[in-house]
Amino acid sequence: MSFAETLHLLQFRAAYNLPVHAGIAAGIFARHRLTVETAYTPGSLYISQALKDGRCDIGHTGADDIIADIENDDRSDLLIFMGLHGGLFSLVGAPDCASIDSLHSRSIGVDAKTSGFALVLERMLHAKGFARDDYELIEVGGWESRYQALSEGKISATLLTEPFIENARRAGCNLLTRDFQMIPSYQGTCGAASRRWAERQPDRLIRYIRAYVEATQWCLASSNRQACLDILARHNDIHGRAAGFTLDALLDPEHGLYPKAALNLSGVSAALELRAELGYLARPIPPVEKYVDLAYYQKALAIGE
Repeated sequence: MSFAETLHLLQFRAAYNLPVHAGIAAGIFARHRLTVETAYTPGSLYISQALKDGRCDIGHTGADDIIADIENDDRSDLLIFMGLHGGLFSLVGAPDCASIDSLHSRSIGVDAKTSGFALVLERMLHAKGFARDDYELIEVGGWESRYQALSEGKISATLLTEPFIENARRAGCNLLTRDFQMIPSYQGTCGAASRRWAERQPDRLIRYIRAYVEATQWCLASSNRQACLDILARHNDIHGRAAGFTLDALLDPEHGLYPKAALNLSGVSAALELRAELGYLARPIPPVEKYVDLAYYQKALAIGE
């Protein structure tokens, strides 16, 4: 039997990491001869730099964060190889912010001002009649850091994912709008790597994709519901009704995790169009192939063979 190879994964602290933790706990990665070592990132810029520096092998981050890195760094060799979900985020306001209109002259926490889900937020605010000087974007970091800042009253609103959405609501915060209400088709979190690493380790990347998809399918099986709840409790400290609510959101067939981790190419195109619309990408918009390489995914799932 071949020895397992180690793969270093960098991700945000969030409930949508469920397939990763399940894949480790259920021995799915091990069956694909992988030992996945996970670490959490303070923000998206950290993931992109870590991938380029070789400090991690794979990153789970926003598709637009990879697009931004490629556009802002002529030497960037990052690529998107699969999709995890469309966003799974909501705009949450402080207890005294009960509506989107209440965000006038308020501060909103984001990961990065000019990339990622912050662009979705900005377009929604502009559609609601906000000018750019009607609100202030403050770079706080990842989901956990933004939740903490909202809890401490340092910001008036932010984008959150589970379990932070439910935690904030239990503390009196307000759910203002959800991702799919802000933008109907969008590629949120994706799997990313450097082209250099992928070209050196194609078999390892293919096995990771195959195992991740298998782990997602394992999570979707109703017979594994209690095991999934136990994993959410262990890694995200959520229990009881909150855990059940979170799991239902993750497994929602319309807005949850992608069952086979297939990249939403129209969602990537939407991210590119949004970046151009807000002035962060010159037209004509480059083709998605500049940022995406699906060859590894197709080999992992034996597509076209």
